[in-house]
Amino acid sequence: MSPRTANRPSLSQEQVVTAALELIDETGLDGHNMRALAARLGVDASTIYYHVPSKAALFSLIVDRVMAGLDAGVDDPTHGTAERLLTAAHAFRRALMAHPRALPLVAARSLRTPAQLAGVEVILGILYDAGFSAVEAMVALDAIGQTVIGLSSIHAAHLEADEPEQPWGDLPVERFPHVRRMLAEGAYLGFDTEFAITVGALVTGILTARSAGTLIPADATPVPLVQA
Repeated sequence: MSPRTANRPSLSQEQVVTAALELIDETGLDGHNMRALAARLGVDASTIYYHVPSKAALFSLIVDRVMAGLDAGVDDPTHGTAERLLTAAHAFRRALMAHPRALPLVAARSLRTPAQLAGVEVILGILYDAGFSAVEAMVALDAIGQTVIGLSSIHAAHLEADEPEQPWGDLPVERFPHVRRMLAEGAYLGFDTEFAITVGALVTGILTARSAGTLIPADATPVPLVQA
């Protein structure tokens, strides 16, 4: 533990996390390290560890901060289940895309802390209101959550790319007739619309399968999350 320097303003864990997330927003994870963070805060690198025990702990706190941007009050219980789930999914995406360069940190870990689980609590409440069992709710939660994180990560990566994409080239029609037709006749609708369509189809499929009793495979063997 390093001693505090005279006349140096006190530093808090909140300031460390704020500066770390700002650094990631500006430079990405490749430009983030404890030395760069310390320089930004005007302290020695060892001082950072006075407030966070490790880089892994700091990253968890950064995920806390990202997830704190999710508006847990968006859910309206008077709306239908599909609309409620879609609203929650869009709120989750907005929180993630507020800090696109921090998305790999969210994608790389299971959400564990109270701050990280606030959005999970909302989605589970919607599913339980709709009569889902705990096993069904977990399947639906994972499907929705992983799709939101995955699509957001892909969209963020495209926004981050600083190299022009490879041109389609002159694809031989005899090998790629369907791709050629799509390129000639199709049109890209954009990230936001793609997200809405994909998550909408997923939610519809989940609710339909659950109503039909086919959401959980008959031969599935659930393993309890908490062992007795």
